[in-house]
Amino acid sequence: MKPLGLRAKLSIFYAALFALVLSAFGAISYRTLAIRLDAAINQELEEMAAGLRGYLEFRDGGPALVYNAEEPEEANFVRSAGRYLQIYDVNGGRLLYQSADLEVLNLELSPDEVQSAVRNLGLDEVVSEQVRLRFHNTMIKPDAQHTYLMRLGASLAPELTALEEFRRILLLIVPGGVLLAALGGWFMARIALKPVDELRAAAHQISISRLDRRLPLRGTTDELDRLAETFNQVFVRLQEAVEQMKQFTASISHELRTPLTAMRGEAEVALLSDYSREEYRRVLASQLEEFERLNRLVNELLTLARAEAGEIHLARDPVDLAALVRSAVELLGPVAAERKISLQVEAGGTVEVSGDQGWLERLVLNLLDNAIKFTDREGSVRLAVHSNGNEAVLEVRDT
Repeated sequence: MKPLGLRAKLSIFYAALFALVLSAFGAISYRTLAIRLDAAINQELEEMAAGLRGYLEFRDGGPALVYNAEEPEEANFVRSAGRYLQIYDVNGGRLLYQSADLEVLNLELSPDEVQSAVRNLGLDEVVSEQVRLRFHNTMIKPDAQHTYLMRLGASLAPELTALEEFRRILLLIVPGGVLLAALGGWFMARIALKPVDELRAAAHQISISRLDRRLPLRGTTDELDRLAETFNQVFVRLQEAVEQMKQFTASISHELRTPLTAMRGEAEVALLSDYSREEYRRVLASQLEEFERLNRLVNELLTLARAEAGEIHLARDPVDLAALVRSAVELLGPVAAERKISLQVEAGGTVEVSGDQGWLERLVLNLLDNAIKFTDREGSVRLAVHSNGNEAVLEVRDT
């Protein structure tokens, strides 16, 4: 299975995060709405119960709602508030008054239930097949001899309908919001990753033959700009390394071509000529010299490779640099004399340094050998060693 790309992962993350936030917001809103609707019904029941007590009259025939039918507001309040009303005699638990709507629902309490309601005044709910009602139970004492239980109810249908509509809205909003979040996340990820695509396209054009190219900077100094700048610095170092490799390869080719050409020329001449035994020995001796030169060159290349790989460990011992210079001059003196090059040495006393004697010796020999090699015949090479405070100075000068 192919792994998801960064854009798809970001889109899924945005959608999941938005779904979580929207679901939490919906749950909190639903709970808040339910609590507030519940509190509103309870407050409405208390207000209706307090209002209806002013219209109740208790006569010999029992309780009755007395109001002025010619007053529309008063009549409407009494009819709506008393839609679900029951009044019981507390002493016997007998039902004294019941509204027409409750008679249809047949929700009359037994004497035991009346006593239970008296002991637990407040709110209770009754659920029937037709309706769900919440009742507010209060005690009424019109005189010292009589005590009545007034049960005033209200339908919970409006609250349940409002909550059902809210749930339907949530079921429409949450999936739609998640879909919009996924689409928005896809486009946002596309916009956010566009600079990355541009960097990828620019980096794709860079190769060994085109190391002079650089990744574009947008000037925002953000993470992508810093990343591009870091890559550009890497490309600069890589370009320098490639240039050094090219120069190194050219130098190797030049150094190898000379002995190989000489060996090939001597071998071809020897094959085409009828040399004596002594002349063949001279050619072979010359070949051995070139072989030795090639061997030294290969060893030097291996040493250079080890040095670049960090595999050479330098010693830190006291070394007399003046003695090293005098020894190098004695060793290469015959080479200089053959080319009629005079060697001048200024190394009087001891000049001590801390280093690796073997590598310091190679260093002095290389400097002196190059000076002799690239100095015209009958020229001069001057070497000087002296102290300069805490430093040792080695000078090699030629004509």
